[in-house]
Amino acid sequence: MALSDELSKFIPKDFGKKSKKGVKGGAASVAGTTAGYDKPTKDTSQKNKSYPKSNTLSADISSVKADAGATASTGNASGDVDSDQRLPVNHHIVLSSGKKVVSTLTWDAAGDTLCSGTHSGQMNLWDFKTMDGSFQPTRTMHPYEEGQRQQIRIARFNHDGSSILICSSADPRAKLLDSSGRVVREFKRGDMYLLDMRRTVGHVAPLTSVDWSPKDPERFISSAADSTVRVWNCENAAGQELVLVAKSDVGKRRPVISSCAYSVDGSMIGMSQVDDGSLSLWAANASAKRPTHQLKNAHASGSDISFVFMPDARGILSRGSEDSMVKLWDIRKFNKPLAEVSGMHAAATESNLALSPDSRHVLVGLGRSPQGDGGGAGIAVLDTSDLQVRRRLDMPFSSDVVSVCWHPHIDQIAASSSDGSIGVFYDKEGVRGGALLCAGRRIARRQVSEITGPIITPHALPLFKDEPSAAPTSAKRRRAAERTKPGVPVYGHGSGGNIGVNETQHIMKTLMKDTLRDEDPREALLRYAQVAESDPMFIAPAYGDNNKPVFEKDSDDESSTEQPLKKRK
Repeated sequence: MALSDELSKFIPKDFGKKSKKGVKGGAASVAGTTAGYDKPTKDTSQKNKSYPKSNTLSADISSVKADAGATASTGNASGDVDSDQRLPVNHHIVLSSGKKVVSTLTWDAAGDTLCSGTHSGQMNLWDFKTMDGSFQPTRTMHPYEEGQRQQIRIARFNHDGSSILICSSADPRAKLLDSSGRVVREFKRGDMYLLDMRRTVGHVAPLTSVDWSPKDPERFISSAADSTVRVWNCENAAGQELVLVAKSDVGKRRPVISSCAYSVDGSMIGMSQVDDGSLSLWAANASAKRPTHQLKNAHASGSDISFVFMPDARGILSRGSEDSMVKLWDIRKFNKPLAEVSGMHAAATESNLALSPDSRHVLVGLGRSPQGDGGGAGIAVLDTSDLQVRRRLDMPFSSDVVSVCWHPHIDQIAASSSDGSIGVFYDKEGVRGGALLCAGRRIARRQVSEITGPIITPHALPLFKDEPSAAPTSAKRRRAAERTKPGVPVYGHGSGGNIGVNETQHIMKTLMKDTLRDEDPREALLRYAQVAESDPMFIAPAYGDNNKPVFEKDSDDESSTEQPLKKRK
């Protein structure tokens, strides 16, 4: 009987198609998969994410923490590894761009090219498709002239990776470069003698930040130390379309705008001010005199504030350089931060924030504390819900971390340092692209012709001797021409005994015009008629009747007047 019961388990009781029944644990497994860092997929729950409404700050933070705890418990119940352990930092490569501070990093849309800018005015392009194991830059360029090498503050690839927008620390004009690093367009400078910043086309003070519009690929914004944020059309060098003028209660001077950025949907423009540490939001489609949202003293006065918008266009993450704090804001309740964390020391004024592809984490580049009481340099990984430090990443270099960038598609992290090094972190199981394309390549061998020199045979037959090349002579002439090349105009402060040229000299040349062509010559001569009559010192002796005329005497015999020819001795 027992044997028949065992066999009956394998005998089918019914036939036909069976209906699938739902499993209760299915939702938990899906939630656990979404919580990880396996693939750089978009988290649909972030689009409808809203910060909790409450009357007190403690209630806001507690509710957000409860939501985060529920998500974490669901992920652990599904059997997934914690998401903090799935950051793409298992492997890395180190790129060298010199010895100066690497102030900015930007990635193209495909993740195949990385662009870096330094405080020496040098920009490097790293093409991972063609780069070998030596990790040398594909192209090195200086967008500014030899005598005007300035610190590159911000560089941004556009959405399709065909153009690069840059701004420097001492130039009020933004420059547009193509994907190979050549300057395509330089935008217009404003009139520094106009007091109303709305009436001048262009900035009159050095730029501080630039950002592309997420909607229109031909439009971008720029901020400067002249209290304005301007909207430009990159198809026209003088294509200024909109001017936003900020005001400050601190002193009577113009406030300095430290950074500007578009919201994710492109409906708002955010800007931060250095003087009072304020944050303000403006409508992006209309010229307004006042911001729609403004928060005074968001960070300490004198702080260079960098910020990023959350994908839901309601949350803002900001970072201050003076107070070393990172804060989370909700624009619906813009008077108090939802969460904040201290001890985030900035290594430079260009130190920024970088969101993860699913917007659940934010990277903060850290520098050494001036007092020496904090930790060393590295990257802090914060949770965007409550700004808790989930992990701290150590760098392959010992200097401070300045700029960080997290590519949303290939899921790789790039971090720059203050000693010219760039670390690119990746995971071998990630998307094929970026550093994965060149990490395993060998260093290309040099050709034999590049190593060995020319073969010299002084005792060869005349038929087989090489004729002397004209290259040394042409090179000598070229060097002589370069030595005698006239000096280019020196802009700014003079150097090497050369006097600098400023705009005042050009303006005075246009004001002091030569009006000699407009004068009437007859009227100019008649001015001296009265002087000639009253004082005929030079006129009367020449044309008076007192002088006796002296005429040449004519001779009939022309031969008598001729001198006899002298005989040659």
